[in-house]
Amino acid sequence: MHETLDTLLSRKNQRFICINTAGPELDSERHIAKVRHDVAPPLASDELDQLRHQLGEMSEVLEFYRRWGSARLYCDTVYNEPIGYAAAFFIAAPASWPVLREGFEDWLDDLDEDERAELLPEWCDRCVAIGEIPNSGNYFLLPIEGNERGKVFMFDHDGFEFTERGQNFEEFIKTLCTVNDALLQEIRGHTRYSNGKTAVQWLCQQYLYDEGDT
Repeated sequence: MHETLDTLLSRKNQRFICINTAGPELDSERHIAKVRHDVAPPLASDELDQLRHQLGEMSEVLEFYRRWGSARLYCDTVYNEPIGYAAAFFIAAPASWPVLREGFEDWLDDLDEDERAELLPEWCDRCVAIGEIPNSGNYFLLPIEGNERGKVFMFDHDGFEFTERGQNFEEFIKTLCTVNDALLQEIRGHTRYSNGKTAVQWLCQQYLYDEGDT
């Protein structure tokens, strides 16, 4: 389970070939952004028991946290003020889920009753916020009750859109770890990399790693 994340973590010298946001033409200047993936140690047994009590038997979620406590994917290796090290996706430790839930709910505070009924899915009050796209205001949500239980959705605050990102947690993780044109386009839409020398923002265009590795 979660073989795609294993594969992603095992690759050597991962990097994005990036284009300047001010000049996306094919012959524009390029920047090579070296990227890494930061994972935390797995949850302790008592924490896994608490998670099982909270979610029930969601084997894909429990297996993830049995191996990793959190995951921050496609992180820049160059520090950039004011955001620090840019990252494309963040899967949070369960202890951080309430904080993410608060961030998600901040976008809902100004909705009246009619707007909530129109814009929010019925499972919205019965989900946990398991991650986010850093510095974007977009969150990954996991319904824990009802017909959509176990699926993963992304909340995009621009338009209050809820998009299914996986029929289950393992499928969701696979979509984040499978680098294809669609994923690169998504990362380009929200993550900016830095060369550490100028204020220029760089957008990923191509993903590479050393051949001969996984």
